Amino acid sequence: MFGSVWNYRIARLYNYINHTHCSQRTLAKMQPFIMLTLLPILLFLSHNFIIINATSRFRLETESDVYTGFIKSSCQTTRYADLCYKTLSPYASTIQTNPMELANVALTSSLKSAKSTSKAVWELSKGQDLSMRDGQAVADCLDNMSDSVDEMKKSMVAMREMEGADFDENLGNVKTWVSAALTNEDTCMDGFEENDGKMKEKIRGYIVSVAELTSIALSLITNIPSTN
Repeated sequence: MFGSVWNYRIARLYNYINHTHCSQRTLAKMQPFIMLTLLPILLFLSHNFIIINATSRFRLETESDVYTGFIKSSCQTTRYADLCYKTLSPYASTIQTNPMELANVALTSSLKSAKSTSKAVWELSKGQDLSMRDGQAVADCLDNMSDSVDEMKKSMVAMREMEGADFDENLGNVKTWVSAALTNEDTCMDGFEENDGKMKEKIRGYIVSVAELTSIALSLITNIPSTN
């Protein structure tokens, strides 16, 4: 109702100005009338803009809280809940409340970490005067990490194909491969168990980080409901 009244007043004012010969003196006299006509309209538009903007912001904040809440509760089922939330919460808008997306992001993070860890182990070993024991441990660790990366790559492919009648079979394969990746990472750490020196501690530090991320991914994949 108010909108139609204002539209009428604006149209009337517009027609008067455009179809009536007005001197500058006449227009100057009309300025208070123009301001009184436009002021309620401007106040109305400003008020509605504030309400719409606040409503939109509240909706976005509410959705964000729901998404981060889902991630936090899901991470509580893992052995490393704090690391899980810290790693995955930046992707809340992508994950939303989808367990599959949550597992996908966790697996992607683990794969990236495994690749960077393999590179770090290789870089640490280059140019070092390694003992026979250290050299063997590093070589075995690199083999294990290579296998771990391959297992996670296969898992990523299978995760994209988990639809239809083969869903449960593919889900089972992903669990097996990620579990194997975690075993390879643990085996790498075990290879340095009897070694001494700073290299052992540095390499173990890298491996522990990727193993924790892989453990998180495996837990979240295990939480994906089957179709049976």
